[in-house]
Amino acid sequence: MSTLSERTVPLLSVVVVTPLRFANIRRTIRHLRAQTIAAQIELVVVAPDDAALSDAAAHELEGFWSVLTVPTGPIADVERASAAGIHRTTAPVVGLIEDHAFPEPEWAAAMVDAHTGPWVAVASTIVNANPDRMLSWCNLLVAYGPSVEPVTEGARDAIPGHNLSFKREALVAYGESLRDRLGREGGLLADLRANGGQFLLSARARVHHINPSTVAATAEVRVNAGRLYAARRATSGEWGVARRALYIALGPLIPFVRFTRVTRELFGDGRRQELARRVRPAVFAGLVFDAVGQMLGYAFGEGRSRHVLTHFELDRMLHITAHERAHFEEAHA
Repeated sequence: MSTLSERTVPLLSVVVVTPLRFANIRRTIRHLRAQTIAAQIELVVVAPDDAALSDAAAHELEGFWSVLTVPTGPIADVERASAAGIHRTTAPVVGLIEDHAFPEPEWAAAMVDAHTGPWVAVASTIVNANPDRMLSWCNLLVAYGPSVEPVTEGARDAIPGHNLSFKREALVAYGESLRDRLGREGGLLADLRANGGQFLLSARARVHHINPSTVAATAEVRVNAGRLYAARRATSGEWGVARRALYIALGPLIPFVRFTRVTRELFGDGRRQELARRVRPAVFAGLVFDAVGQMLGYAFGEGRSRHVLTHFELDRMLHITAHERAHFEEAHA
């Protein structure tokens, strides 16, 4: 086996997308520079143009195996834009990190170690980076569910589609279709699973994640997530008017049904009990917004829901309170 100094390719490629400039990803890059194996990380930054990183100081991009900028023109969809970066990677393992996610120092090493196993994709353990607001917990738990700390490492049938890593060969096999697979409702993980891929939830690979925490942001993201889900479900199933009408009529029951299932999934094993007592009302409120969105989706289709949800990935700091922003700025100065 070759030593690190003898390697001709990095251990890990990490793709980060900035829709605007380096300032949007500064903290994420700082956390990647602090990785225990930073010198073995190929950093691939997808940006509108080469000038997007002109606001970075020289030292902010030092310490990596290499840094590559992939200009794509205006970025309207962060998830799909990452495909351009993935196709330029060289490491056998590719990590995808959002600009509002901050990996702990062992994250990269944990991902590399995990991929010595059969796993086609490895999910991170998610830690709440703005934990003071209950709506932040609502959005985190609804989005990441059992991947939120504390977790038990092990195989999973399903994992979240963000802040995770893949075997590179599995991604590049999609060719040009990878861009659409990575988009919201693109079905990448479902397709990998259907073709025999195995998933792991890593307890060592920990990522701190900022979540929408205002009432307006929560309502907007949960309603539109529900609407897009319902519209896609009805369209792919070729539902007729009668079936759509039935699901609209049953819509008011959705929060109660999902609340029972979600709380069992999140809190039923005895973990997170202290958290459960505090966040149940917020989780239920989030599911009510989601149910409203589902009824809209069954009735009128997806509308602008995809566009709205994409907007939430462009600058997460716009969707938390001023107090949280100030506290976060101080803690991560």
